[in-house]
Amino acid sequence: MRYAVAINDYETRNDVIYYNFQINCQKGFKSVYKRYSDLNALNELLQQKNNEFKLNLTLPRFPKKKIFGRTKNSQSDVKNRAQELQQYLEAILNMPTIWSFQFIREYLPKVQLMEETCRLEQINTEYSKDLCWLQMDELKKSFLQRQELFQSNKKNKQKGNNNSGYYQRYHFTINEFTIQKDFVQYHIILTDTKKTTKYQFETRYSNLRDCHNLLEKYQFKNCLPQFPKRRLIGQTIDNPQQIQDRQEQLQRYLNQIFSVQEFVESEPMVYFITRIKLEGKPIRQGQAERVSQFSQQVIGSSFNVSQGMEELRQQKSF
Repeated sequence: MRYAVAINDYETRNDVIYYNFQINCQKGFKSVYKRYSDLNALNELLQQKNNEFKLNLTLPRFPKKKIFGRTKNSQSDVKNRAQELQQYLEAILNMPTIWSFQFIREYLPKVQLMEETCRLEQINTEYSKDLCWLQMDELKKSFLQRQELFQSNKKNKQKGNNNSGYYQRYHFTINEFTIQKDFVQYHIILTDTKKTTKYQFETRYSNLRDCHNLLEKYQFKNCLPQFPKRRLIGQTIDNPQQIQDRQEQLQRYLNQIFSVQEFVESEPMVYFITRIKLEGKPIRQGQAERVSQFSQQVIGSSFNVSQGMEELRQQKSF
């Protein structure tokens, strides 16, 4: 269990009881005051998301209201309700599937939020001197390029240009698929250009279509790229060429979606990425691949990492 919830105390404000919840984790804690109605609203919102996102979660039972009388009028009833709310909230916060939702993140200690930061301990410490030199050189070039881009964007904004300077972070590749009993499972690789790890995950056409439908509900209906259409006659599973065509269409669709900042920052896509990182299979990149990634991120750079490493080796041989 990642989070432990305790109720330290309660207080009455304007004739309403506020419970003091302390959410504890290994590296910190958070204290919040919430009413019964606040958690009831949380429960209703969670049920809504469970249906919308087809999470198939078995949610804990939310404490019912008293049929007769008011809870606040009995100290024993207040304590019983506090215990029920504590058990409910603890069960909810220990469901990793829902951690990406903002209304859940508001309850979590900051140190345990799903922050996307590079940790030194995740990087192989056995660097070669050549590799370190190349990385430093690429970082320097990248910094200079960003400075030029910043100045350029600043000038464009002053001229009334609305260029946002957004660069696509997530890229998708679909190279394989497997045919199951009555559906096709696509094997997708997510590349995060800010990280040293790729993620491999499997999904169906219908799952991606559900994500598209969610985006339409989030007021993007008239500006989304077209989602690959279903066959009117027969099944795609019966034709390998059509499976491959759909594979290419889905890859193109995903990359189009994640090239637009508004789509990427929407709740459905934040959940989509979080789910992949929680449940997908991490693929660690090698050192040479990481250096190559640095090179690819530098806009307009013609620096060739492989060539640079070979030149260094030749210089050392003299």
